[in-house]
Order: sequence, then C-alpha cells, then structure tokens
Amino acid sequence: MSTLLQTIKLIDATHDYGIIGLRPTAILADDESPDACWGVRWEIETLSSNTVCTRAWITNTGTTPLRVKGIRWGCDPAEENGPALRFPPALEPHVFATENLRGDYFGSGTVEGDRFAYPLTNQHIEYGNAEDHVFPGVFVAAAKMPAGLLIAQASQQRFYALFRFLGRMLGRQNWLFEIEERANGVTAYELAPGAALDGEKWLFHLAPTNDPQQATAAYFQVLHSDGAFARRALNPLTTRRIYCTWNYDFFADIDEQKILGQIPILKEHFSQVEFLQIDDGYQSCHQPGQRAMIDLCYGDLKHPFDPMRFPDGPKGLADRIKEAGLRPAIWLGLWASNGSQMLKDHPDWVLCDDTGTPLTFHAYYGGTTILDPSVDGVRDYLDRMCHTVFGEWGFEGVKLDFSSFAFNGKRVRYRHPGRSGVERRHELETIFRRHLPADGFFGWCVVAGTAQPFLAQADYFRNAVDINKGDWPAIKRVAMWTANTNLLLQERPCLPNLDSIGWSEEFDETSWQTWLNFCAVAGGALEVSGDLRKLDCDRLRRLAATLKLSDPSCRVRCLDLSHETPAHPPAVWLAEGPSGTLLGLFNWTDGPLKVALPTGLDVAGAYDAWTHAPGTPSDLMLQPRASVLWRLRS
Repeated sequence: MSTLLQTIKLIDATHDYGIIGLRPTAILADDESPDACWGVRWEIETLSSNTVCTRAWITNTGTTPLRVKGIRWGCDPAEENGPALRFPPALEPHVFATENLRGDYFGSGTVEGDRFAYPLTNQHIEYGNAEDHVFPGVFVAAAKMPAGLLIAQASQQRFYALFRFLGRMLGRQNWLFEIEERANGVTAYELAPGAALDGEKWLFHLAPTNDPQQATAAYFQVLHSDGAFARRALNPLTTRRIYCTWNYDFFADIDEQKILGQIPILKEHFSQVEFLQIDDGYQSCHQPGQRAMIDLCYGDLKHPFDPMRFPDGPKGLADRIKEAGLRPAIWLGLWASNGSQMLKDHPDWVLCDDTGTPLTFHAYYGGTTILDPSVDGVRDYLDRMCHTVFGEWGFEGVKLDFSSFAFNGKRVRYRHPGRSGVERRHELETIFRRHLPADGFFGWCVVAGTAQPFLAQADYFRNAVDINKGDWPAIKRVAMWTANTNLLLQERPCLPNLDSIGWSEEFDETSWQTWLNFCAVAGGALEVSGDLRKLDCDRLRRLAATLKLSDPSCRVRCLDLSHETPAHPPAVWLAEGPSGTLLGLFNWTDGPLKVALPTGLDVAGAYDAWTHAPGTPSDLMLQPRASVLWRLRS
C-alpha cells in the first residue's frame, strides 16, 4: 500500500473550523486477502481560498485480481490532529443533511421524525443510509453565527456517498470524520493487475453562512462547468406543464372518454399545459386485479391497453391527443406483474437481495416483482418497449414510477457484476432518452424524494408523496419534503415535482387555498389533475392562476429555517425567479399563529399575488391552516 504526504486541509483562519487530515484508502472486499497489493493516488484542485475539489484512484499493483468495494476518506496517521472535521464546540455545530424524512420504504428507517438539522454530538452518526440516497452532501454549520462547511459529491458516476461522524477527539476541537464512496448492487469491483478504479469528485467549501440554503453557490458552479445542467436547455417543463389523470377524481378509473373530455377545458383555461399524461389504470389485466406493468409490451397481451375502456388503442388515443393540439405522455411502473408471462419465461430476470430473495411486493397491484437491470435480456426488452411506446404509439413523455427499487436499495444484488446501481441507472436513462423526443419529458417517480443533482438525463424527480384527494396531512408532508429538498438543492439540474393541483371535496376552502399558495411559491414541475369538467369557472380560474404564479426555475428558500427540531414545515417561503419574487406566509398548525417577517426583507411596493391589491406584508395573525401570498416588486 502506498501513501502520499499531502492531505486535505481547509481551515477558516478566523473561526478555526474546516477539514484537516483527510486522505483516501481502498475498502477491500470482505474475502480479499489482507496481503493484497494496491496503491492509492489523489488529486487536489484549489478553486479558491475557501474551496477545494479532490478525486481518488485505487490501482491494483499486484499480479492477481483485486476486489475493491469502495473508497474511504479517513485517517492519515501522519496528521497529528486528524482525521478531523474541525469545529469548536463553542460554535454549536449542527449537521444539515437531506436524509429520507419518510423513513426507508423497505422498513428500515434511518431518521426519526421530520428534522432538518442535528446537533453534532459524540454519538456515532451516519448520513446517507436512506434507501433513496438523497442529496449527496452534508453541511455543518454554527448555530448562532455565519459559518459553515459544505462537503458534497461533485460527480456520481458509480458511487453513492456515506458521511460518518464518530464523535469528538478527547480534549480537542476536532471531530472524527469519514466519508465512504459506496457502490450498491454489486459486492465489489474486480481490478485486473495494473487496472485502476476512479472515485468520485468531491467538493469542500467554507461558506460564510450558517444557512444551508445559501451555502451551495460554489458547488453548483462546479456542477455547471462539468455539464450537470446540460439537459436544462431541452427540458420542456421549465416553461410548459402537464395534465395528469391521477389524483383527486380518477385514480385508476380512467377511460378514453374521461381523458379526451379534459381537452376542451385544458385548451380554454390552461394555456401552459402542453402534455396530457395517461396515468396508471389504462392497462389490460393478466388476471382480475392485476394490471400489466412494465411487461405490457412483452407479447402475452393481445391488447396492452384495456380495449373496453380504450377502444382506439394506445396509438389511436395518442393520435387524438395530438390532433387536439396537446402532446401525449404515459405512466409506466418499473416493475413486472407477478401474473405476467415475462416472469414465467424469464425467472432469471428477477432482481434479488443479498440473501438471494426476489424483490417482490405483494401489497401492490396484485403483486409485482422488480427486474434486474444488469441482465442483457431486461435491457433489450426495455429498449424494444420504448421503441413501441414512444416510436410506434407516439407518446412524448413518461412518468417512470417505482423507479428507485432497482437502483437505490442498499441490499440489492445484481446477477451480473461489474456495474453499480448508479451506472445501471445511467444506462436506463440512456435507453429511454434514445426513444423519447429531444424535447419530450422523462420523469423519475420514486417512493420518496431524491433531492440530488445527478439525474442528469431526467427532467423532473418526484419530490414527495401523492397528494391523492388533498388531505391536510399530505399537504404538510409535501411542504416538509420541499423544505428538505431545498436545503441543499437551490439550483436544480432536474426539477422537483410537487405532484398536482386540482380540487376535491376533501379540501375545505382554507386548506385548498393554502395548497395553491404553497404550489405557487414552491416552483418545480407542477401538474394539474382531476376531472376538470366538474369545476366551475372560478375554481378553474384559480387553478390556472396558480400555474401562472408558479415559476419552475425559481430559487426557493425558507426564511425561518431553524437549527431546532421543527414540529411543522417552515412558515415563511421566498421564491426568486426571472418572473419576479413571491413571498408566502403559512400557518401549518390547527390553531391561530402569528407569523413574523424576518428583519431586513425589502417588502416595499408589494401587492397581493391574487387580487393585485397593494399592501405591505407584515407580521400576521393567521387562522388555522391559512396562508397569504404576496408578489414583491423587483
């Protein structure tokens, strides 16, 4: 094993915080010989006095194959005070990390409660364990002064990130700290003699703020220069919107007549809507209660679309949508129905976990099974399916649902080694992009938010739970997740999707207006759903106005973000974009609440975003579940 003298050292001279004594080492496979020969090298690029980037390579220097699980950035024995995150306890350091606030979908939740920040303690704490591998960075900040350290992946080619805080070194200002670059889906990478394994690019940045929402400018500057934002120029959802058949009224109870019946209303009231998306429920069934999923084009179904409800078939429906001046899009569930001929013919296409157990979900859709993306036959089928759906039928956008299972699960094990879940995810994106129009949309819809910037070929990611019929707990959950997303994702290579606006009798008037206000200020890839034929002109006008108020490209932050444990989502939201600035004040409680504006906020010339009546935002006593939305003059 080789060593280098240089380690990462980035210290703020004024307040004596930063990182010191960090260097990479190989994480060998469990069955690898302790006498294996390998070397490590790394490069450190200084971008400014407060920002560095680095990357490591592991090389097999022996004469036999070497099995490597990942890379650990940790202790340098030559560094007296390291390895360390240096943060004096007097600064009251807190860790901001976008962990999975819903808990892991697989039932092994790693985060208790809805928290944005955790005090840095002597307990051993890991971030990055959530199944969805959310934002690949952490921000350590002083509680009461503008000082913080951002540590984040600046690439994601094969590894996910894990951040390990191991407690404070006795009698010192330093906290033991490690980063791991981890591959999922594979046990280890095998390196031939002389071969090298390159790790991810890392950014370390000393930020003159303790607000994580303000700390990522240097990080996103690096991502811009490395091409992470290349898709934004073609993303149609930066200016256009989607109508989706899910939520509020239809759910799976859809047919051709119900879908086409929305078009006249969309054309008259919703000029921003360009895509009409047929969501789940269109498929034929393998057997009662078991609709086809991603297997719908395998060949065992004579009619992939239910012919009783869709007599014109998929191409006929897509053609009629186009003839009406809209663009057809489709929902696809990235798992196979347990009743499909596909699984009967190809049991080797089934993805398994680390115990060899197939990844099946009996509680959903009559039973479903995840496909193994490392199998050539699976990828070939997906390529043929995309050719059919987008090439032959003519759909121009896709919501790819339940798409995290095959790529993000920690216990997933692929049949064919050599590529990780991240690499297989890139392959899948490439397959879909090959067949979609360049300006068609590709949406990652997953079991929880994936607030990370490396879904480079996608146009949106789902930010939170379905709104369903619009109950108050769902609204609060979406708001909490959106705050979590915006902690470190102020710039968005891929747009967050908050789900959809619409109306149902489950809303009372106050909570519905708060949902509209929140969707307007939160930005992102907002949709419209529900049976619009039921709504009077006033409700249609308010929904259309919400779309016009919402700016997908705005920068959203919470002005009352706290270092403490929040009982409710933040109350003060600011959205700044090319079209102007929105200020939203929210009462997420079930009692009256006085919402205070932060000092220093310029509200001169403000006016009500809905009525355009001039006024000056001020501290307000809001009734339960109520909100107000102001437009601030530029």
